[in-house]
Amino acid sequence: MANTFQLSVVAPDRTVVEKEVISLVAPGFNGYLGVMAGHSPLIAALLTGLLEYRDTSSQQHFVAITGGFMEVDAKKVIVLADSAQLAQEIDVREAEAALDRARKALRGEDSTMTAEEATAEIERAVVRIKAARLK
Repeated sequence: MANTFQLSVVAPDRTVVEKEVISLVAPGFNGYLGVMAGHSPLIAALLTGLLEYRDTSSQQHFVAITGGFMEVDAKKVIVLADSAQLAQEIDVREAEAALDRARKALRGEDSTMTAEEATAEIERAVVRIKAARLK
């Protein structure tokens, strides 16, 4: 199919997505980036956020990522994510508990997390919750 490209989303522990897709939106360092087949070559830094793609039947899918890099060419996109989780794999209760723990740490309640760690955990938990609710 000329209107599709190969998408690979790889985390350190596994390949999360390996599919032919028609579009991709990723959380770039300077804002969200859209990609379709035939895109010009690009390498971009990614932030924590939602990676959204449409498969060949136009179904929308979401992946919560926590940063990384994306390499784009006309026929494929490779996302090397620091971590990645498919929306349907996310346990909302677990993500909400992580969010609660991080908020408590920021308030100075009993926690071993630093303020920087708590802020990063809040960002990750919010993205995971959002992805799970969009699935």
